[in-house]
Amino acid sequence: MKKLLLMVIFTTMAFSQYNADGEKNTVLTWSLYKWTPMSEVEDGSNADRAAAVAEYNKKRNQASKLLKSSMFLTHYWTGAVEDVHRLNEFKDMNEATIYSGGGENLNPKAWADADKRKAAVTANGKYFDSYHEDLHIFENHVALEKKRTGGYGDWTYVAVTVSYLKPLGAVEGGSREERYKLMKKFQKEVIGKNPKILSQRVLTHLWSGKIENGLWPVVTVSEYNSMEDVDNAGDDNPALWQKAFSEAEGAAYVKYWDNDRHEDLGLFMNFTPANK
Repeated sequence: MKKLLLMVIFTTMAFSQYNADGEKNTVLTWSLYKWTPMSEVEDGSNADRAAAVAEYNKKRNQASKLLKSSMFLTHYWTGAVEDVHRLNEFKDMNEATIYSGGGENLNPKAWADADKRKAAVTANGKYFDSYHEDLHIFENHVALEKKRTGGYGDWTYVAVTVSYLKPLGAVEGGSREERYKLMKKFQKEVIGKNPKILSQRVLTHLWSGKIENGLWPVVTVSEYNSMEDVDNAGDDNPALWQKAFSEAEGAAYVKYWDNDRHEDLGLFMNFTPANK
């Protein structure tokens, strides 16, 4: 029991069913792009790239009515140095499809002046290869999200992990209602009050991920101010857990998870000026 409790305390995860329990969940798309090597960019520099990318995304993000939120993730420990990941949130798949297909016609809305529009698009575009890959489409559980409020700079750290829920039929005395209630409490009282976690999203299978042996993958996207906070975020959880959960509630929470399975999907840098 002690081993299981510690594994739950030091992970950050939760679950609810799609558009259930009175919650309207959203759709999160995950796409991959590639930087052009800096050596191939005429008059290119890291400072100029940051300014161009910030300007381009800030204007388009403000102009979009469909994009609810976004993250702009770059290489830290995961993938190749040229990789750029975009995590975009939408109300539903219909709005995600319209946005990805250019249906909002954002550039003319963002820059009414044709010359300014051309300059901004060119300044940003020169830093990207002609590459696009759609990696994932997830369900984002809005009731389990910790939103970033303040106290961060231009760059934050984002860790992506996967944990697994047991099938309800394999949980003695388990129910969807109890599970969801405990997940929300964990997110509010432990994750929500952990000062090292700036934000967190909880994602589950929509079109991405696989269900193996009945185990349901739960993806968490957690944001931090520093690598020190990434490494030590779990230090705050035991006290928060003890305060929030009785022994009976803790045991009930633990029983829903396969605590022998955990995957680290990635560790990235998040360029916040390009976020929405």
